Amino acid sequence: MRLDAVRGLFLVIMAGVHVPSPLSHALQEPFGFTSAAEGFIFLSACLAGMVFGKTYLKSGWAEMSRRVWNRAKLVYIVHLAVLLPVALIAWLYARQVAPLANHLHDFLLHPVGSLLLIPLLLHQPPLFDILPLYVVLLLATPFAFVAAKRHGWGIVLSVSFLGWLAAQFPATHFPTSALLPVRGGSFNLLAWQFLWFSGVALGEFSRRGEILSAKFRKVLFTTAGGVVLAGLCARHEIIPGASLNPALYLWMDKWTLGPLRLLNFAAWVIFLLAWNPRPPTWLMEQTALWGRHSLAVFALHLPLVVCAASVIQMFPMTNVEKIFLGLSVIAAISIWVAWLEFNSQQRKQMAEADVQTQPWLHRLLHRDIIRPAPSKPFAG
Repeated sequence: MRLDAVRGLFLVIMAGVHVPSPLSHALQEPFGFTSAAEGFIFLSACLAGMVFGKTYLKSGWAEMSRRVWNRAKLVYIVHLAVLLPVALIAWLYARQVAPLANHLHDFLLHPVGSLLLIPLLLHQPPLFDILPLYVVLLLATPFAFVAAKRHGWGIVLSVSFLGWLAAQFPATHFPTSALLPVRGGSFNLLAWQFLWFSGVALGEFSRRGEILSAKFRKVLFTTAGGVVLAGLCARHEIIPGASLNPALYLWMDKWTLGPLRLLNFAAWVIFLLAWNPRPPTWLMEQTALWGRHSLAVFALHLPLVVCAASVIQMFPMTNVEKIFLGLSVIAAISIWVAWLEFNSQQRKQMAEADVQTQPWLHRLLHRDIIRPAPSKPFAG
């Protein structure tokens, strides 16, 4: 529940940030030089490591890879189901809705070519680039599990780190084409794969017991806490008169996960692992719902924030009205999540009622279908 709650919190922050208003400025990187995107991808990777690592241990690579690829297929379908209607609406109403046309500018320049490239994940408009990143990283995860089983996570993460290091050089950015409207996402795949596989490894390790040794917990808590505090003070200019050298901002690039940004995020992870906070359940309930239905939430938030941003740019609005519109997006998603949770609970109750009313069928299915047949050959 805590992982779902934190992941849901990152989704709330994303929804608020993506609607341009004073609220978005307040929610922009509240934890220092790290954003909600890093936290969301990392926590998703941790959960993937926990869930799929358990499946790999119990059922083998074939079953684990089947589940991973089914999840990737679902994310891919959701990505197309959200992006294609938005792109087609922009195509039809570009002249009437200028902000929408600006948002999908590259698509509108070459609509036919873009439509051909979108299913290949080679054309990703702004805001529509996290799900393609998620799909690619999911597809690579089963092979990371195999490599980790044979050589250990140390080797896997070392190779992954070299990929992140290569991403710090401009030559590794997504290639473009003069003939086709190829548009990669803002997130550099080589950089963000390191964050993903670090999360997968941490999630898989968490099944084995305590991650941080009690002997080093206080030292790690103090050291990581110092880095976290320094990042917060620098990001929000808490210390009067203190200012960062502008050259340092090149080391905090979000899209390539610059070294100082990665250090800041790693400090947060170690700090929270060493602290191990346990907030009361009532405090986590709402954001945990967002986290449990994260894919549905993210899919809905994309068209909502594009629509809200277009309204803000088309009509003169006060800051209060902009904040109200941003909060309305969050409220609409909360209602959507509550409806999803209600339906989920209803289906669960109906399934349990079916088992209770037809126990003979339940026993028959488990005896004759799920349990494997005896291996002794027929001799009659």
